[in-house]
Amino acid sequence: MSLMRTLLSICLLCGAPLSWAAREDVEVSHWWVSEGERASIDVIRRHMEKQGLVWREAVTAGSGTSRYSDVLRKRVAAGDPPMASQVIGYDIHQWASQGKLEILDDIAREQEWDEVVPYGIQHLSRYEGHWVAAPINAHSTNWLWVNGPQFARLGMAPPDSWPDLLALLDKARANGLIALAIGHEPWEHTLLFESVAVGAGGAEFYRRAFLELDPGALDEQLLTRIFERMSQLRGYLDPGFRTRSWDQATDLVRVGQALLQVQGSWVDGEFSHHGMLPGRDYECFRFPDTQGVFLFNSDQYMLFKDKPMHPETRRTFVRTLMEIDLQRELNIATGAAPARVDVPRESFNRCGQQAINDLRGANMRRTLMGSIAMGNANPAPVKNAIYQVVSDHLMGRIDDAEAVARLRRLVDDASNP
Repeated sequence: MSLMRTLLSICLLCGAPLSWAAREDVEVSHWWVSEGERASIDVIRRHMEKQGLVWREAVTAGSGTSRYSDVLRKRVAAGDPPMASQVIGYDIHQWASQGKLEILDDIAREQEWDEVVPYGIQHLSRYEGHWVAAPINAHSTNWLWVNGPQFARLGMAPPDSWPDLLALLDKARANGLIALAIGHEPWEHTLLFESVAVGAGGAEFYRRAFLELDPGALDEQLLTRIFERMSQLRGYLDPGFRTRSWDQATDLVRVGQALLQVQGSWVDGEFSHHGMLPGRDYECFRFPDTQGVFLFNSDQYMLFKDKPMHPETRRTFVRTLMEIDLQRELNIATGAAPARVDVPRESFNRCGQQAINDLRGANMRRTLMGSIAMGNANPAPVKNAIYQVVSDHLMGRIDDAEAVARLRRLVDDASNP
């Protein structure tokens, strides 16, 4: 490898063809560690290797949370950044504000990202008018993932309303199932909360309250209803939720010990990895009263300026990420909709096709909105403050009234820094 690098340097200095640049190691940092996620990252790796790039990865579990971010920050501070890092939400803007990221405008113009990437995602991919990240998918979070055989055994209809959902959970519990599977981390609790909030208050309430942080949107009666519903859902959780991870909760649904999970469309990727089929082994329903809304989490990649790489290597990496073929194959594996709206739907499973249809519809209606839980709605300080309130409440450490008061205070503080 050292000889190859020496030859590369000589060829670049003497003006030789840039194809040698594709032989550089491409170090990619990411947090995809579950079985389904590993299958997804392998799709990206294969496409990069087809372009002649030498794939190398640095993996840290953490779903874009502080655990992953801390490791990445230490590497960057030590002068050893990866070439590219997975990133979500407002973390992109935080890195861009420090001047750490490559500007991707030339590639964006060439591939017409302005035309094919939904605006809600573009808002996070851009900083001060410049593209600084390449989005690879559009997961949505307001889903019910339901074990198919258990659902059929219960003989219930898909739940379209809040009373329908409670009736389904009641019947599951009466039949000896874990009615609602969830893990212990605050982001999971907040993911459940955001679906409850949209279902109770509607899309415009969610936009004003949690994207625009408008204190005037936080009607006390409505917030009380939301936290009362969260308290009702707490009653359907089993004691094991306090120690398990999100993918362990998914496994409970997969094997039929639990009826359902409220979680992002990465669950579709997990189920598909195990050979399961929607309509037979599992069902995907929109969380009641959120039909027409697409709460999104978009995985993206940012490239660090301070990593010495040939520009053509960076261009090849970014262009490949945004190609239709990669985004199609990748998101069949991940369970997400592609981050570009022109990817053909036909090869996706039923849940994937519904996700693509929902994304395109929500993009037109302006109901494509960032997930609070996944950091696509707010910068990290606000996200983490909401995590604390919601998790304290779901864990039973504070009551409904205290949760309402704390949430109103933090939104008021965030809107008046």
